[in-house]
Amino acid sequence: MDVQIRDAAALRRVSPDRMRAYLQSHDWVQEDVWRDRIMVWSATRGEQVDEILIPLREQSDAYAVRISEAVVLLSEIEERSQLDIYYDLIGAGADVIRLRPLNGVGQSGWTLGDSVEFLTRARDLVAAAARAAEHPGQAVYRGRASGQVTDYVRSVRPLPGYEAGPELTLHSEVPTGYGVQEDLGDAFRAPFPRQATIALNNGLREADLTAAAVISGKDIANVFEEAPSQGVSANFCDAIADLARRGHGIGVSLSWASVRPADAHHGEFQFAESAADVFTQGAQLLRQNSPFTDAHVVGEIVGLDRQRREEFDGHSVVICELDDRPVALQVRFQNEDHDEVWRAFRDGIQISIDGDIHREGRRYTLRNPHNFAVASRIH
Repeated sequence: MDVQIRDAAALRRVSPDRMRAYLQSHDWVQEDVWRDRIMVWSATRGEQVDEILIPLREQSDAYAVRISEAVVLLSEIEERSQLDIYYDLIGAGADVIRLRPLNGVGQSGWTLGDSVEFLTRARDLVAAAARAAEHPGQAVYRGRASGQVTDYVRSVRPLPGYEAGPELTLHSEVPTGYGVQEDLGDAFRAPFPRQATIALNNGLREADLTAAAVISGKDIANVFEEAPSQGVSANFCDAIADLARRGHGIGVSLSWASVRPADAHHGEFQFAESAADVFTQGAQLLRQNSPFTDAHVVGEIVGLDRQRREEFDGHSVVICELDDRPVALQVRFQNEDHDEVWRAFRDGIQISIDGDIHREGRRYTLRNPHNFAVASRIH
């Protein structure tokens, strides 16, 4: 079945920039710009010369008609469906991320719940890459993402799925590059959507190398120690692990928008289902060994080093949640807070305090404590 695309709004999504980038990449030649209004493109098939006319102004009455004619002609020449041609045309303005479950999952049945989980993990993977682009080198990204990352993730759009299976194609749109000077180009400062997809590409490559190193017998702690510098955070590991389990193996590929070429190699990276355990353990190691900076702790004081008020030196144990699990946190409160700390412990009152959480052996310690406050009564 060949779908015919006639919706004018959908056809107007194929901008002149995207059409030009697509035609250039498929060996069409721009012959002329007629009266500063219409681009004239041509291609030769044997003795036949084909022409495509593209208005420069998308608001013109003829724009959608001309794009429709181009889609029909390209479909005939390339012997592909109009739908495939259309998706590639709008994809010319986006970095394209493809996720493909391995080992025939599409034929074994794909439920609504599977689809929801697959989309959720794909979103987590893109978000982890975006956070690595914004703040490179972190082992764990905790708390809420910034507005820049949130806006970017919301802008990434999945294409409508095909009936053949649970493959997912995501479009991460990027601004068109107009031949900017080399010293001001993407090597200097790419737009954030491109920064995010480059971080995703780098993270996938590093994750592939990391998994291979661990499976070959290298020490997992040593292997994952350098991974965050290439964008492989605990968040990234969790997303890859869940996708690999959900898809019985997962393939992820990325290609750059034709309207903004990137000077970076890309390809398809495949992670077997067995690699999921490597990434799960790697995520645990990264979380355990990564300080929780600027943490806001809310918890209950469950122990003091001294049972008599006059001997109390500030050393206490606070039960709180860290990475969604309870931990016993060692805290030394400042001298001016001792009276309130003692009262909170005696009366079972919840407290809050800010600082940096570090793992020391099997213990967690709060360093640089500040902003202490008595929160609310527990009992």
